[in-house]
Amino acid sequence: MVAFYLFVFGTIIGSFLNVCIFRLPKDQDIVVKKSSCQNCKKQIFWYENIPLISYLFLLGRCSKCKKFISAQYPIVELLTGFLFFHTHLHYGLSLETLFVVLFYIALIIIFFTDFNEYLILDIITLPMFGLGIAISFFQINPFSIHIFESLIGSLVGFLILYLIRWFYLKFRGIEGMGLGDAKLLLFLGAWLGIKSIIFILLLSAVTALFVAIPIVVIKKNKNYPIPYGCFIVFASFLYPIIGDTLYKFLS
Repeated sequence: MVAFYLFVFGTIIGSFLNVCIFRLPKDQDIVVKKSSCQNCKKQIFWYENIPLISYLFLLGRCSKCKKFISAQYPIVELLTGFLFFHTHLHYGLSLETLFVVLFYIALIIIFFTDFNEYLILDIITLPMFGLGIAISFFQINPFSIHIFESLIGSLVGFLILYLIRWFYLKFRGIEGMGLGDAKLLLFLGAWLGIKSIIFILLLSAVTALFVAIPIVVIKKNKNYPIPYGCFIVFASFLYPIIGDTLYKFLS
């Protein structure tokens, strides 16, 4: 029952994450301002804002203008609910659960802001970097990363993407990658350590390639922008699950 209640609580947090995802890139208030339809601006009442249930009850449409509501809303709510449920099953009610949930919540926000706006926000990555260093220093990192691994992981992750970005800009004259991607690896290295960087970079590059090639062909534009941060996030989701197992298999 505790896990179920945490799932419900997670969907409520997911509803708030949707607010962050849509408003933070626009520098809008995420606390006081009331929710409204993106199309007709009708104020959304509390009974139209119940996680998952309201979306199903409204059949995915605004009650006034009847325009479709983005499927992102229930997806984020469901994903966050499952995150709370799954984390509790593995760690129980503990400090580790809190940190794991914070880690994945940050990744959810980063994934969708990059997907929607091609933006990875400093307000997420930099505080998470600082928190990752702190919990590693005090040896309460839920992924068992010590401070040395945390510092080296952050530095190496940031420098790799920063140098790739710098060389691309220098020799092509255009930005092939945003600085936000480098700051994302700064955050991830602090939480997951140096070993994670190789896994994340390789898996994100491979998955991005499989997605980018069809898009470029369909769009007939080799410079069509790809939100690379989404692929980094995808790889980061998988690393705590299969990263160590894969390294042991390869060794």
